[in-house]
Amino acid sequence: MANFECARCHRIFERKQFEDVCPACFVLEEEEFEQIKEYLTLHPGATSSDLVNQLDVSLKSIKRYLRQERLEIIGDNKGFIKCELCGAPVNSGYFCGNCYREGMVMRRREESLALRNIDKPAGKLKSSSGKGIRFGKKSDEKG
Repeated sequence: MANFECARCHRIFERKQFEDVCPACFVLEEEEFEQIKEYLTLHPGATSSDLVNQLDVSLKSIKRYLRQERLEIIGDNKGFIKCELCGAPVNSGYFCGNCYREGMVMRRREESLALRNIDKPAGKLKSSSGKGIRFGKKSDEKG
């Protein structure tokens, strides 16, 4: 758990998982999102400007919902939100399709390298002084 600044009211709160807002603002966020959801159900294809003007929702909140993938831009994005890595327009989330796939490939490589390192014999992990802790095998003699 760590202290974190609320994205809505900017008060410091103790973050328990991955929440962006404090517990007090969380309730407000959920109410606001329900309003947006109802409005979009009645007005499919509404724009961010429509939401701001009709519901008095901030653009910052709309972008946060897009990043959280609670909302998605349909059609031409025109750069309303951009990929965190390459700056390409994205319809929701933090990364474009290319950067996401590239990141997944890199993650799999890292996991595979980590697994290979686990399988290496313990003798190769000794410190230069010959002292320290290492993984022992059951067949090793104790002494």
